[in-house]
Amino acid sequence: MRAFRAIPIALVLALAAAPAAHADAFKPSKGDQVKLGKRAAQDIRTKEKVLPSNDERVRVLRKVASRLLAVADDGKDPWEYSFDVINNKEVNAFALPGGPVFFFTGLLDRLSTEDQLAGVLAHELTHVRKEHWAYQYADEQKRSLGLNLLLIFTKANNNVGNLASIANEVFFSLKFSRKHETQADELGMDLMVKAGFNPEGIKEVFQILSRVSGGGKPPEFLSSHPDDKNRIKKMDERIKAMNKTFPAQKALPWAKVGE
Repeated sequence: MRAFRAIPIALVLALAAAPAAHADAFKPSKGDQVKLGKRAAQDIRTKEKVLPSNDERVRVLRKVASRLLAVADDGKDPWEYSFDVINNKEVNAFALPGGPVFFFTGLLDRLSTEDQLAGVLAHELTHVRKEHWAYQYADEQKRSLGLNLLLIFTKANNNVGNLASIANEVFFSLKFSRKHETQADELGMDLMVKAGFNPEGIKEVFQILSRVSGGGKPPEFLSSHPDDKNRIKKMDERIKAMNKTFPAQKALPWAKVGE
């Protein structure tokens, strides 16, 4: 085994600062995020009961998504979006890095307007567009290395290494920070308003999810989010601060009258 000599403290500090001078050496690139997301999405489509593209819920989901993407300023970003529905009673929705978005029928069936749907979609699209998973992954990698600056240096030019080594489970084990969730709330609301939806929709979604939790453990969609009551309050304050008249919400075709 090859022995390493002690590294002078000045060199250690220089090595620690080296990755910061360039792109984060531990953060997957945008291109890598697309590859990872597509791989995981295909695995999900193989294992889960994904509804066919002619299903009404899939068609509406994709129509609403198209409205949001039409006003999203993605510039030259390589994101490859896809929108699917999983036939499962779980009350959840999630986005994979790079663009794939999945809704569970357990959540869709509880929504009553396109504006509510747009609110959840805009929130998830913000996670993709702001690379929240990639930043969270980078932070986890740095924490796992601790103070081993030599390893940081040896990985500095390798980015995330072999993409195949990143298991699909990593996408679901990492939880977004509250900072990322707050950004997804705020920028997601701005995106849905820009697309012509009523922001009351997303506030109503969290009221629905709060009732679902019944004061107990919240649905997965809320698990890493700020307190739902404070969150709803902040959304209400943002809506009032916009000082706008918004279009009436449009009912979803499967919504039950009176709910």
